[in-house]
Amino acid sequence: PAGSQSAASGALPGASTYTVISKGGDHSEVVIRTLLGDYVEKGVNHGRKFFQKTPNKSSGDLVEVFLYYWDNRDGPNFEGWWFGNKLGGTQVWSHCADKGLVPPSLGWKIPWDGQVRPTLQVGPKHEMDRKEAEEKLKSISADVAKVDSEAKQAMQQ
Repeated sequence: PAGSQSAASGALPGASTYTVISKGGDHSEVVIRTLLGDYVEKGVNHGRKFFQKTPNKSSGDLVEVFLYYWDNRDGPNFEGWWFGNKLGGTQVWSHCADKGLVPPSLGWKIPWDGQVRPTLQVGPKHEMDRKEAEEKLKSISADVAKVDSEAKQAMQQ
């Protein structure tokens, strides 16, 4: 996509935050590492909110990454949600053809013209945090049940 709108300098009051995670063993891939993290709402582009990645200075993550929607003004192949270094820029890492009002959770292609990467997930931060907490609780509960069962078996011997 060509052309762009400038990003606002700070987060908007009451701005929403999205999180990008990967459920696969692909965290060592440069593109995946570039995309993972939190994205804060910064404004509107082509009738949809756009988001900018919050830099993770501790990991040396200094690449600017935007999550934004692009309409069909450049043709149907360019319509959808994008991860790129600026709104409408030519350096893009991932694309999803979804036309929804919010970033889609699944269906992201990496590279942008490649295959869908089912491990990449995008969602509202509060929902992603809740899901992660629930998964951890299930795992811990399963571990406790296993230890409890083993302890009961040991006491019966």
